Amino acid sequence: MRVLLVDDEPFITQGLKLLIDWKAEDCEIAGCVKNGKEALEFLKKEKADLVLTDIRMPGCTGLELLEKVKKEGISDAYFIVMSGFDEFGYAQQAMRYGCIDYIVKPVDRDELLAAVRKVRQLDEKYREEEELISELQQAKQEQRSITALIGTYDKDDDKQNRTIICKEQMDLLAAAIEENNMAEIEKQVYAFYREIREKEITEESVEFNISYLLFQLIHIASEQDDEVNQEEIMRFISESSFVEGKIKESSEYMLRFCSEYAEYISQLRARAGQGVLRDVEKEIRTRYAENISLREMSQKFFINSAYLGQIFKKKYGQSFKDYLTDVRIHEAAKMLSTTDKKIIRIAEEVGYRDSDYFVQKFIERMGCTPSKYRRDHSGN
Repeated sequence: MRVLLVDDEPFITQGLKLLIDWKAEDCEIAGCVKNGKEALEFLKKEKADLVLTDIRMPGCTGLELLEKVKKEGISDAYFIVMSGFDEFGYAQQAMRYGCIDYIVKPVDRDELLAAVRKVRQLDEKYREEEELISELQQAKQEQRSITALIGTYDKDDDKQNRTIICKEQMDLLAAAIEENNMAEIEKQVYAFYREIREKEITEESVEFNISYLLFQLIHIASEQDDEVNQEEIMRFISESSFVEGKIKESSEYMLRFCSEYAEYISQLRARAGQGVLRDVEKEIRTRYAENISLREMSQKFFINSAYLGQIFKKKYGQSFKDYLTDVRIHEAAKMLSTTDKKIIRIAEEVGYRDSDYFVQKFIERMGCTPSKYRRDHSGN
């Protein structure tokens, strides 16, 4: 990813070049310029994927640069803006113009690193979607465009065949597959073939209804797990019961394929869930002293809290709250046996503001009071 640094103070751009390991983040510094005007000239001639710019600069500010680039379509680069003034108005205006992140100076290394990784993930997802669209376009005979998948053909023949006639059934079927609802899948498959017969839909139109469904299903699969790519999805489709000719003619082939794909979505979701669980466990291990909750974790990792609670308990055999308590008490036990800190201080350091509640939880987990545990384990 090519990065352009924009700041009127040279020592700032030099510092940014050294603040993080750009190469390790799969980035290269494409250029360093000292104001918005120079940045505009650079972007008109050179490719940049990310622009990291100061807001307050003479001649052309960072906000003016961002606005001009977006309105005139000069570059599709992502923007991160920096400012020495922690003012909400700047951030609000920057976000309105499509800025990805807003960082207050002095720039913190971890904050910059998180922002750059966020941009890289967005860029990778965008490129993956572009590749998927390209693959779908190439896969269709007679060079039909992707617009055919959402309702129109590129051909100039009968306009009656240019619509997804069974769009409602296809949307409901896709939703049922995503939910792995076998009863609804069966219902919508048979409704689709019933409508084909009743409306005497042409074979070509049936094919495009199925193409529309496939487009929906590929998108659903890609949303379940960030690591899945279109090659894996297309490989699954080609190795499953999907046989285009037979599916156009047989509801049984369609039903079998949809059932297999619903199970595939469930597997992707479970696989993604395992990755989230690793992240949640890491959060507990590093932030056990804070007032963290399952709801906060679900919001942070963009997963339903009820579902997160279910898969957490399935993997660890206990609830999020009980697991957090175990980690806290285990850390407290280590401090009791290796330090002379007061018990009330230890309680606070592992996340308990109420020392009586801490003692209660300690007894539940360890079978004795913190004082007795210290006497029995000090020096061991």
